[in-house]
Amino acid sequence: MITWKPNKFKTEERFEIADEILNELLSKYKSNLVSVAIEGSTAKGLDLPESDLELRVVIKERESSWEAFFYKGMFVGVSFSTLEKMKSKAKNIDFEWSVKNDALYTCKVLYDPTNLYEELRDTAKGVEEQADFNILIKDAITDMYEHVYKVFALQNTDTLLAAQEARQVAYWAVMSVGLKNKHKFLSSRTMYKESFNLDSLPQGFEQHIHGLLSLNTNVNSIKQNVGELWVSTLNWVQDLNLNLEQSDLSFL
Repeated sequence: MITWKPNKFKTEERFEIADEILNELLSKYKSNLVSVAIEGSTAKGLDLPESDLELRVVIKERESSWEAFFYKGMFVGVSFSTLEKMKSKAKNIDFEWSVKNDALYTCKVLYDPTNLYEELRDTAKGVEEQADFNILIKDAITDMYEHVYKVFALQNTDTLLAAQEARQVAYWAVMSVGLKNKHKFLSSRTMYKESFNLDSLPQGFEQHIHGLLSLNTNVNSIKQNVGELWVSTLNWVQDLNLNLEQSDLSFL
């Protein structure tokens, strides 16, 4: 029998609390307050009754930090970011782009008198247009292999570790196909399901991902699934004319 459950809230209540926090910030920081935006599931319309509230706040002369607290029974996370950090982040793209670079586009801006978010979005779009996604795909696949070999190094009794590493293999496999298809996943909660509908995928991709995310803790079975996914990923990479093998070390 479940004896404890998190508090439940309506979407409207999350927005009401966001407005209360905004008013407090305006009262305290006045003209030093640059912007306030809602991020995460509430901004994307994916929030559940148990969801938290995530805010991104930029204040002049306040260092970056994360403050987590309960307000009226709701769990709230406020990420304070410097203006420099926000601009730097908009200029950069890495191999987790498919799941982490959507916030600028999906957030709900509550306060932004200087049009900071318009500037950041324009910057990010320009970076994405110029980015070499082949390099990002290679980076994601090499991270995937880090967890592939860790699975094969485990003993048959290491069931919990095998299951943990299998999920990491699945994560990086999904990052790889997201990058190849230049697809931004709506959230980490939906990315696996979204990935199955992308155009370019390794053979048997959906079947292998389901297997790696299942409750199966048989180490030999996990190794079989991981090995098959790795081989199909290598074949997929070759079809994309990406070469992970380096026979000439002059590039060092």
